[in-house]
Amino acid sequence: MVYILSEKTDRSTDLVTEWLVYLKSSFKRLNDEERVEASISVSNNGVESRYYQPRKVWHRRGNLNFLPDEIYDHYPDRTAFLRYFTRESSVLGEFFESRYRKLLGRNYIGSISQESLNNKLLNLVLASKNGFLIPQTLVTSNKEELVAFYKEHGCVITKDLRAPVNILSAGGHIVSDGVKLLNDKMIEQLEEKFVPVFLQKYVQKKYEIRSFAACDKIYSMAIFSQGDESTMIDYRNYNNKKPNRCVPVNLPPMVEQNLRNLMAAMEMNTGSFDLIVNKENEYYFLEVNPMGQFHWLSESCNYHIERDIAQFLADGK
Repeated sequence: MVYILSEKTDRSTDLVTEWLVYLKSSFKRLNDEERVEASISVSNNGVESRYYQPRKVWHRRGNLNFLPDEIYDHYPDRTAFLRYFTRESSVLGEFFESRYRKLLGRNYIGSISQESLNNKLLNLVLASKNGFLIPQTLVTSNKEELVAFYKEHGCVITKDLRAPVNILSAGGHIVSDGVKLLNDKMIEQLEEKFVPVFLQKYVQKKYEIRSFAACDKIYSMAIFSQGDESTMIDYRNYNNKKPNRCVPVNLPPMVEQNLRNLMAAMEMNTGSFDLIVNKENEYYFLEVNPMGQFHWLSESCNYHIERDIAQFLADGK
């Protein structure tokens, strides 16, 4: 049996399952909004699981949910209880992933553990060790250090260290403003001490690259973001009225090998990578998302990634 772990609203999962139906391959989709049964037995005789004997797993999104629906009725306003129950049951999901990633090897695609532990700073270090240039980076909570870095490099960007801001409180809904150039006004408004901020020297670029890796393949797309003021700093500052031109691109063999080496160092077999090419045609690594979106890349470049993933999962049915 092929297991797909995902979320109800994930469009990429929908498209892959449609292909699996077309290929007449049996599969079971487990969305993290839906409860699944728990039954794992561990003894000196080994491990037994009554419900899960996968041949292949595509861990696209989320995690297995073992909490009964009724618990949300019993504890509607008791968030501390819900957090506790969620932490307790998450052990089962972590066990499932750890066990079957080892048993299935390359036939277990994706990882919620890698997503939750994804660290931009560690990734930059590993990228540098595996052949990539990286922008000069500073994380600091000291204003004097920040000012010195700003004066040294002149053009500096700031962005989220872990994930975009998304805070819902009584005072309103606060969301991230994307990647921004640091300026004098921002610095003036800072206190002498503040929460750590992520800073990078801005690299002048010809274009940006999004690469998605899965099933031993790497699919890459060039994003021409420099012709638009709103996307010049970062293509993710989207201009929906006039989208950037995106075209398929073949990475130089050495750059693609660097990506494969980096994935091996990270023990990853899928992920979305953000790269840039500077004015001198040098390749810089920016970041990686282990469970990144790829439908946009697939559709823009006619890569049919969803079909390829389905064929990989269906192979050997």
